[in-house]
Amino acid sequence: MKRNTRIISLAIPFLMAGILNNCTEPPEEGRIILVNDQSTLLNRVTYVNQIIEIDTTLQTGSLAKSAADQVSLVLIAEVDPPTINGQVLQATDIYIKSDKAYVSYNMIGEPYLGAVDIFDIKDEEDPELKSSMLFTDSDVNGLTFKDNHLYLAMATNRDEYNSPAVVEKVRVRNDALTDETETFDVPSWAATDVEVTGNHLFVTSGADSGYVTVIKLSNDEVVFSYPVEDARGVDTDGDDVAVVAGTPARMVTFDYDSGEMLNDYDLEGASIDFSKSTIEIHRKKAVLALGDGGTQIICLEDGSVIEHIAPPEVDDLDPSVTVTNAASTDSKTLYMSNGEAGVYVAYTRDKFDSRDCDVDDLQLIGQFRLDNLESVNAVKVEKDYLFIAGGLGGLKILEVTEADDD
Repeated sequence: MKRNTRIISLAIPFLMAGILNNCTEPPEEGRIILVNDQSTLLNRVTYVNQIIEIDTTLQTGSLAKSAADQVSLVLIAEVDPPTINGQVLQATDIYIKSDKAYVSYNMIGEPYLGAVDIFDIKDEEDPELKSSMLFTDSDVNGLTFKDNHLYLAMATNRDEYNSPAVVEKVRVRNDALTDETETFDVPSWAATDVEVTGNHLFVTSGADSGYVTVIKLSNDEVVFSYPVEDARGVDTDGDDVAVVAGTPARMVTFDYDSGEMLNDYDLEGASIDFSKSTIEIHRKKAVLALGDGGTQIICLEDGSVIEHIAPPEVDDLDPSVTVTNAASTDSKTLYMSNGEAGVYVAYTRDKFDSRDCDVDDLQLIGQFRLDNLESVNAVKVEKDYLFIAGGLGGLKILEVTEADDD
């Protein structure tokens, strides 16, 4: 029986910590469905040219008022979520690399179903859905990309593994997904996120009896599986590696080269079981989305909280549906997905990737919601694009313009 969760979907626990089985057999017939026909993919995309107005009633100071004029958003495309046998999937994670965007999907409740999309985003006004892969036996909860391979954090009902948590490595050729796959068994109920460093693959899994598993890429061997209860997300910037965990919130840092654990910091928030949290590293700082703990900016050097933005309180909405599911920044502007409350936007005088742990005067600019967007589960900004995963409402792709006041 599969656990029914709001953001990530987990399965029956069966743990064998520190064990990795590597399966390179051809995929079972029917478990993977590839969609590379461009006319079929185009049917899922609706191109729009709609200016998104930011509600500025939340502004708290002169910086926010001036910043609102420097940020403009245009909705350029809406993407229907994949469906399998009539069942609609929800977007779970977004990863942007160069001129490609990768989006993962899972199924709320039964059964195990998942998908991955690849978008070409070279043309700012015309993003193209290039390839899609559907899984009839697995949720896809997170993903990353390196060297022509996607690494997918999954929960599966395939019985050849020691636990439902697995990572699937998928070959990408000419921007198209293929059925050339390799599966790694990791401990716990579901792999929740995955990240690649120069030498290692870091995998978070949870919720109960959660782990961070570090796999050496050169030989696919486990360096270690370190117990981290309810490990939810992992990120790296090429120098540091950090993991966010929940119930209650923690941030755990690891050495980039060796994979060994360095620090373990206790934080506030992420106290709701089976929920989503995200982490982004920007040099000395980590941006964490911690559910009922809102958005927190953490100094990687000592684990101190530099800035905190609480989840919103909205009339007629229960606090359980306005928690902060994800947060993302690429410059001075911070975007936060707050469930049914929509996307909240904040601004600071400093770029988040400055070389110190300071954030100069972080203030809310405002918020916006999109039509028919029931709940915002994930958000990712990179250069000229803002991707918003709206649960069953599908994916929204926005063009972002920020005035450079340097």
